[in-house]
Amino acid sequence: MKPLANVTLVFVIAVNAASAVCSKFLFAQAAEEASVEQIGSTIQSGRLDDAITHARRALEQFPRSAQLHQLLGAALFKKGMNAEARQSFRRATELDPRNSQNYFNLALVELADKRDGEAARALEVVVKLEPASAQARVLLGRAYHNQNRTLPAIEQFKQALAVAPQLPLAHYHLGYAYQSQGNLTAALAEYEQEIQFNPGFFEPYYLAGKIHLGRGSLDQAESLFRTAMELRPQAVEARYGLAHVRIGQGKLDEAEAAFKKVVELKPDHLEAHYALARLFQQMGRRDDAAREFKIVSDLHARNAQRSSGIAGSQNP
Repeated sequence: MKPLANVTLVFVIAVNAASAVCSKFLFAQAAEEASVEQIGSTIQSGRLDDAITHARRALEQFPRSAQLHQLLGAALFKKGMNAEARQSFRRATELDPRNSQNYFNLALVELADKRDGEAARALEVVVKLEPASAQARVLLGRAYHNQNRTLPAIEQFKQALAVAPQLPLAHYHLGYAYQSQGNLTAALAEYEQEIQFNPGFFEPYYLAGKIHLGRGSLDQAESLFRTAMELRPQAVEARYGLAHVRIGQGKLDEAEAAFKKVVELKPDHLEAHYALARLFQQMGRRDDAAREFKIVSDLHARNAQRSSGIAGSQNP
């Protein structure tokens, strides 16, 4: 049997060793947390290059830190370095697979690069981990709709609105999905909801105006187009719609002025040139109509060259 003093000595050594290990762990944890806080503040202040440098240095010391990979990805994404950001966010999901924010960040990169299938897979994980994440469901609906998966998209938009009925863009995206199905009544109702909750957003005014124009509700269409023009004066969509309202009202001179403003803002707007040509025909102005039809023909030829790649090719 060992002497009591020896047993006590062994116990003290073991306790001291454990204490040293614990102290070292706590010190490392504190250092990692300090790096995370510093890098986060640097990103918030807009110093992205510094944040990227600091994050990479910190990851040399703490290569298994999901937070540091997430922050590096955020800084890279803000810099437009999407391929590297994608790698960082993927690594963060591997290190911390229960953190929904890592998958959400990854999805944002995929959506930015129009990789809708990859974005959908990441967002499906998010809504599995966080079923009440309305924002994730809206983005998932967008990813589905971009893949022409309209019914699953509609379901996601509805679930998002069940959680957050006034969430910006949710009614708009649901309306757009309905419109793509030809369900204009449901689409119009959603656009009206979006306008109510998000009155500074351009698109629902323009799209709702188009529906009213198609139904012959010219006064309602004009009101919506005018509001859209106030929100985005340089946008041509609402002006083009207003020009058609003027035709419906028999105000051909005002329609002409509206179409001319469209082609002034966007000279290659093929539909506006064609509408002008038809308008000039209706007004008996044959030379003006011929000029516009010639522009339409030239634009068609130019677009055909672009789509075939001829315009960018060079002879050897």
